[in-house]
Amino acid sequence: MKQIDFYVKEGQITKDKSAVTLAQRYLDKSKNNLITMQLLSEINTNGKARELLKVPKEYEGDEWIVICGYYAMYTAALALLAKIGYKSKNHAATVLVLEEFFVKKKILDQDTLSILKRTLLHKEEVEKLSDARHKREIAQYSLTKKTTKEMAEGVRKNAYDFVEKCEEIIKNGSIIN
Repeated sequence: MKQIDFYVKEGQITKDKSAVTLAQRYLDKSKNNLITMQLLSEINTNGKARELLKVPKEYEGDEWIVICGYYAMYTAALALLAKIGYKSKNHAATVLVLEEFFVKKKILDQDTLSILKRTLLHKEEVEKLSDARHKREIAQYSLTKKTTKEMAEGVRKNAYDFVEKCEEIIKNGSIIN
């Protein structure tokens, strides 16, 4: 809790009971990101869609698949926090709150949190700041299509799994403060 208290003092986490009303909106936003991610994936792989939309041959949407997957997972995590009356402005703080209030209470399993950590957290940054953000930055600024495509495939699967688990927790009401 000391680490969480640090983020509270820094204004990166706030306890706000009205945040509970935002949980579904965060989840909806997360699902919209999944839809955008899927549409981009279809554009990448479906020749008829590419032709219909007049997508240039050289266009690859993998960097945006990574970005959408990243935001889908992060907004799903924010939905969980909102459900227990917290708001977060910091990725590391979000993970700490998930560990404290969900993993320790066995509401969220460690494997699911590991998906988020692998995707959201980068070991070199304070409290393992976002690997998905790091991957997003690489994808966005890298010119290596193969690397970006591999990241897109991994983040895409993880995003669906993570969002589904968060939705299940919120819908089942298995959250205990």
